[in-house]
Formats: sequence, C-alpha cells, structure tokens
Amino acid sequence: MPNFKKLSIIIVNYQSELYLQKCLASLFRFNPGIDFEIVVVNNDEKEKLEKTKEKFPSVVLINSPQNNGFGAACNLGVRHAKGDLLFFLNPDTEVLSDNLSILLDRFVENKKIGVLGPKLVTMEGKTQPWCAGKDFSFWELIKNNFGVIASRKIWESENETQADWVSGAALFVRQELFDKIGGFDEKFFMYGEDIDLCRRIREEKYEVRFCPQASILHLGGKSQRNFLEQKRQYFKSLCYYLKKTVFRKKPYGNI
Repeated sequence: MPNFKKLSIIIVNYQSELYLQKCLASLFRFNPGIDFEIVVVNNDEKEKLEKTKEKFPSVVLINSPQNNGFGAACNLGVRHAKGDLLFFLNPDTEVLSDNLSILLDRFVENKKIGVLGPKLVTMEGKTQPWCAGKDFSFWELIKNNFGVIASRKIWESENETQADWVSGAALFVRQELFDKIGGFDEKFFMYGEDIDLCRRIREEKYEVRFCPQASILHLGGKSQRNFLEQKRQYFKSLCYYLKKTVFRKKPYGNI
C-alpha cells in the first residue's frame, strides 16, 4: 500500500463539462485505495459547472477569474491541493481500472522517480501516439518530419521505460519536487508545458518514466474547438521551448 498521506488529482476544465463528469465518475468508481482529493480548476467563464458540483459535492471547484492557460491553471490548483503526490489529469479522460495503484507503488519503490505517466489509449484501444517520448530539438524535429521518430519506441513499449517526458494529459509528480522547480512555466499557454516540466525534473537528477502497465482512456482535443487556434498555440509553444533550450551550454539528459 502506498505510504502517501494524500493524492491530489488536479483537472483543468475548459468547455468540457460533459466529459469532465464522466472523468470524475471513473475516478470515484476506481478508487486507488488511498486518501485522495480532486481539485477542478474551471478556465471557462461561460461554464460555471454548477451541475458538476451538485453531482460531485466533494470536488474542490475553483473558478479562475480568467483563462491564463493550462499551466497557470494547474499551478492554481496545486495552491489549493493538500496532497504530497500530484496527478494532473485532462477532463477528456477516463480511468479504466484500479491499476493506477501500480503508479503510486512505483513512487514508493523508487525514490528517484520524479514523474510517472501511464499509457494513454484511444477509443479503439490503441496506444495514443506522443503520450511519451524523447526531448525536442531541431534534429529530432527534422527526423520526425521524415518519419524517423525515436519517441515511438517509448510510447509503444510494453514495459516501464525511462522517457524524457510524458504527456500532461495524465502526469504524476511528487508535490515537493513540483514546488521546488516552481511548477509549470506559465509562459506556455497550451502545449509544451509538460515537456518543459519534465526537463526541469530531470535537471534535478530525478527520473521521468513511462508505465504502460497502467492505462487511461484519452478522447483527445475535446476542449479545443478551433483547429487553427490549436495549431497556432502549438507552434508558439514549440518556438518558446526551443528558445529556452537550444542556446544552453550543455545538453539535457538523454535516454
């Protein structure tokens, strides 16, 4: 049994109330067997989540005064969380079984694990591409465009493996370590903040690991209605991430 005092599950909502309710129902259905709390940060001023709060009264609901992006909302949620292990989870996900306890046990067994991510699966039961991988660089981006994707061996692995990053759609991190590095970089509005967080965790000499023995259904993109805006935010984040990393004097840790 994990020896964590409390697990804090933090979910950022934006235009996703129906999916959020299914996500919450799955979390309560598959209780990992430890004390946990759920903190929902609502980034949508048009969606006040009254029905969700009525249906799930134990959930801590925080209505953000404005939408400052995913990372900022996660940081806001952490400030209201009491757990010593954090679990960031997208609202368009569903827990499929009680096998998340596998991930909690791994934090107890290996003190060098800082971040751990489960396998994300699609509605068809297939592994979602890019749910974990290697760090981004100009060279990796070029290879990816030619179909030489080194990250594929990570997300297709059947065994727990070391990664440079795991998806923020379902990401476990030690609370003390999260606070030490200052949480998510709020200059990322959307996309890339998970890769950046994992990079800074590795700089603290902790491991980032992908654990396919635990899986979560991820519908994907249900809170993003505008495809062009989605692409604009992606490339904006990618440029900012490369600006943060490409001019460093020493490379980041590789797998």
